[in-house]
Amino acid sequence: MSDAYDTPMPAVAEPPAGHWSPAGRSVAPPGRLYMTGDLRAATGLARTHMDFYLREGIVRPTARTESGYLLFDEAELETLRAVLRWRDEGVGIREIRTRLGRPAD
Repeated sequence: MSDAYDTPMPAVAEPPAGHWSPAGRSVAPPGRLYMTGDLRAATGLARTHMDFYLREGIVRPTARTESGYLLFDEAELETLRAVLRWRDEGVGIREIRTRLGRPAD
């Protein structure tokens, strides 16, 4: 049975190699990276909820583009899907932090 959060990712262009810049270095990305809107589209998450998860450190960006856009890898997409399943099951944010090993900042 398919889960609502397992929606296939829409086709998006890969970020250009010269635009991925962790710690000021410009290198080729290690795999597919997604922008915030891509994660929201894949999960059906509202912008305010995505902002909350980012602000609280539940979801963490993998990198930033030179222009400041947040980028996320496949592992972070799967983390977000797990968080949304747990929330549907009634699991609170504190318990989710514990499960992820991501304490409050």
